[in-house]
Amino acid sequence: MNSWIPSCRDRFTLSDFTFLSSVLSPGGERQHLWMLWEDPEALREMLDLKEVLRALIDSTAALGVSPGFYFYVLVRHSFLEAGITDPGMADYVAGVMVQRLASDTGDPLRSLPTGLTHAADFVAILESAQGRMRFHLQLEAGNQFLVLTGLFPGFITRRCQRRGAPGVPFYEDFARRAYRDAADNRSAPQDAPRRMLGELSEVLPHARLSLNKMAEEFVFLGD
Repeated sequence: MNSWIPSCRDRFTLSDFTFLSSVLSPGGERQHLWMLWEDPEALREMLDLKEVLRALIDSTAALGVSPGFYFYVLVRHSFLEAGITDPGMADYVAGVMVQRLASDTGDPLRSLPTGLTHAADFVAILESAQGRMRFHLQLEAGNQFLVLTGLFPGFITRRCQRRGAPGVPFYEDFARRAYRDAADNRSAPQDAPRRMLGELSEVLPHARLSLNKMAEEFVFLGD
């Protein structure tokens, strides 16, 4: 994927390879694994193995892997369990998570929890946006509320209970519409993954539930 598109698989590190080798070939010859590592389809098949997921969750060796590797494996297996089989979609969603769960960049469109977390904030800036800028804002709106509803549903629920603000279903639907609008935007860059964004809009309810389960079982994110 191009650099502006959130992705993880093109950014795996040597430490990630070392971890994968320790799982699939402990104490063994790793030259053949390196050849598979450099083959995108073979790498996908290796990372789809349940043994890799279990080791990532249970082994202390996983402490050395990159955030991209960690989230890709978790999202990919969570999506597979939910029947979402496109590895590119798992890669994109994992990339969005790494982007937003990194240290606060100060970018209100991408930062959590200090960034924009209300639909009205995005609606206000989208109203005056045109062309390619509108596409990117639609994409950021979808990404922001994908992460909020997928990993932080409790935050939205508590805000709803305290202030009467919209709940998780509202923001899930907002994210779906944002992705659909981005997919349909004729001003999108030529390399934009429009088909994938449209498909993500369609499967988002299932994806969101699988991310909720992933966050509850495997990822400690605090409040």
